[in-house]
Amino acid sequence: MFKNYFKIAIRVLLRNKIYVAINIVGLGFALGCCVLSYLNYQYRESFDSNYTHTENIYRLNTKKSKDGFTRQFGTTPLPLGQIVAQDNAGIKRFARLVSNITVVKNNERIFSEKVYYADKAFADIFDFHLSAGSLKSFGKRNVVLISDVFAKKIFNDSSPVNKQITLIGKDGAEQIYTVAGVAQKLPDNSSFQFDLLTSIDNLFTTAQQIDWQQNYDVTTFLEVSNKQSVSNIEKQLQTYAAVYNSSRIDKPIKGFQLEPFKKIAYSSDRDFDNYVYESALNSNPRGVIVIGPAIMSILILLIACFNFTNISISFANNRLKEIGIRKVMGGFRHQIIKQCLTENLLLCTISSLLAIFFVAVVLPSFNEIASVKLRFDFSDPSLYVFLLAMPVITAVVSGMYPSIYISSFNPIAILKGQTTFGSSNRFTKFLLVAQFSLSCFALVVGISLSKNASFQETVDYGYDINEIAVFPVDSLSEFEALSAAIKTNLNVKSVAGTVNQIGEGSPISKVQSPSESNQVEANVVKVGGEDYLKTTGINLISGRHFYTGNVDQDASVIVNETLVSALNFKSPVGKKIKVDSSYYTIIGVVKDYKEAGLHGKVPPMVLKSANIEGFKYLVARINKRNILTTYKSLQDSWHRVLPGKPFNGYLQSELIEKETYMNEGFKSVAYFLALSTIVLSASGIFALVSLNIIRRKKEIGIRKVLGATVLSIIGIINKEFLKIMILSIVVGSVLGFLMIDNFVFRFIYVYHPEVGLMPFMLTFIIIFFTSVITVGTKVYRAAVVNPVKSLRTE
Repeated sequence: MFKNYFKIAIRVLLRNKIYVAINIVGLGFALGCCVLSYLNYQYRESFDSNYTHTENIYRLNTKKSKDGFTRQFGTTPLPLGQIVAQDNAGIKRFARLVSNITVVKNNERIFSEKVYYADKAFADIFDFHLSAGSLKSFGKRNVVLISDVFAKKIFNDSSPVNKQITLIGKDGAEQIYTVAGVAQKLPDNSSFQFDLLTSIDNLFTTAQQIDWQQNYDVTTFLEVSNKQSVSNIEKQLQTYAAVYNSSRIDKPIKGFQLEPFKKIAYSSDRDFDNYVYESALNSNPRGVIVIGPAIMSILILLIACFNFTNISISFANNRLKEIGIRKVMGGFRHQIIKQCLTENLLLCTISSLLAIFFVAVVLPSFNEIASVKLRFDFSDPSLYVFLLAMPVITAVVSGMYPSIYISSFNPIAILKGQTTFGSSNRFTKFLLVAQFSLSCFALVVGISLSKNASFQETVDYGYDINEIAVFPVDSLSEFEALSAAIKTNLNVKSVAGTVNQIGEGSPISKVQSPSESNQVEANVVKVGGEDYLKTTGINLISGRHFYTGNVDQDASVIVNETLVSALNFKSPVGKKIKVDSSYYTIIGVVKDYKEAGLHGKVPPMVLKSANIEGFKYLVARINKRNILTTYKSLQDSWHRVLPGKPFNGYLQSELIEKETYMNEGFKSVAYFLALSTIVLSASGIFALVSLNIIRRKKEIGIRKVLGATVLSIIGIINKEFLKIMILSIVVGSVLGFLMIDNFVFRFIYVYHPEVGLMPFMLTFIIIFFTSVITVGTKVYRAAVVNPVKSLRTE
């Protein structure tokens, strides 16, 4: 029976090549988007799946107060892991991990590399595999494991095992390390990514590892004997929190908490409430990076399915007599439904194959643009389930209604020509409205996202974010030496120092006016006076700058506009404010600058004058046209002035790297969504007009015989279509506005442009002209056809 269904399905599809081609291409494109979204989801969902037997492994997190809430931080004091493991029989092993930028030398070649330091148990707990060498000596002093990528970088193609490299320690002394092994390349969706791994004993002395007074935080992992012991361990951890707080009263903590290793991949995205701060592990961005493509794919697939359903109905009219004869000859309704679903399944299977081919072609480019390594993992059974279920579900969802509908007709009415197919089918009209509404919704969202992306690229941060390079320093001597070297570069406009740098965080204090009862929390930053403000481009809008020297350090502050507004000051200069328990005079007001980037509101800011001996950052303002080449030359200056210190500078614009990445992603999604919607809408319009023409062919012939003009016939044919289009534009525009205004601009972007009329006007224009171009010729040809051909019977 199925063989007959299959043969008939092929014959039917071959007789309707145009409709079939539209269905296959539209569905193939939509299913291809779904496959890409699935691969992206699976990449995030399978994060850390390469590590086996991790069910009893936990990361120790510290609970601290941040922004008025208790947050989790992915690091703990250095001694905690060793001490808690010694005192608790429920812990089998512990391993600490910490990284440090270090200068690596091999002969005359010098590299600044991130070196990871870990306990010996680390490689055993997470079951690392080597492509060369052995793990036996790992854990000993001056022994290092390197990645295969770094091995090729530093040793070319020769075997690196037992060869030596030089690492410059934090004290500036050179230490020779022996390469014990080469680690296999870890998957990109893995929490651990390292090029050099050595023992933690090479970084900390034995005394430092048990001293609570040391200001060192590390990532700590515990392997417990069984899960039942976790609650007892967490209770015991509170004792150590009290020990730590008694030793470090300057930085109190709320306590410690165990986080299962399997959940670490789900707590590394800032978009979620369970985000763990200061994690040293590779992050697993999820949020809009997963949800956005999934929503877009579902939207495109819905439009394609509506197209599929409407087109199926449009050419089913040609099969009414076939269905009538089948019923008269004894065919059952369920057989007709099976026949139609077989045809849909065949078409969806071809579309799925086209989708897989499409994804295979675009995947390398997609990976390069998105900076990921998505791939078809054919060892994953869920991939086969998805690829097999995709055409079946699509065939049932998009083909069930047409199958049930056309199989319900009375055979006698069909053969007598009394069946007017689709003339009063409300569900068909609903599908058409839904399809066009989704298309309009996608266009409004896409155009709005594109408009917002352009706004984000040109928004004023309140300071010159794209002209600043930042260089962390550890002492006044480093600051002075590096400053002198950088000033010799002709592309450097100015140089300044600071204790707190924009975007790097700053302490929060309570600020109030002595004469007012209102109190606000403000970021208190120490900056290097007038030089710093001018170098960063922060504008002083009233008052004066700090005087050179120490005159203003303990008596004067500069505030931003937000703090002035929060304290209800009309003329703030000269007034006093209380910062914690000390009083200061406001000497100036600076224009608001976006300390938190574009995804957070400008906080109230208090700027204090910093002592030059406390500078932690050197800030250089560089000619924007040559910033990249100049920045590279400044790295050379760093290595020349500070040869034993690894380079750890950065461009200020790197602090908004995620924002920039999201912005580019949203722009790409906007363009892709708009283009996809236009293409799918065009095919949908073609199907709708085809349905109208097929259904009203004899009516058109009679009207022409009675004297109707071509223009009047075109108007009559498109009248119903225009009503559907107008209704769809209204519905889609309203939904698009709610999506953009109530979600995207409320929860993702604090700073954004007004929605305006442009997205809605462009949507109307695009839909209208797409309709005219797509169906104009077909409608015209139907209107000018000889009425004799329309009215004659067999």
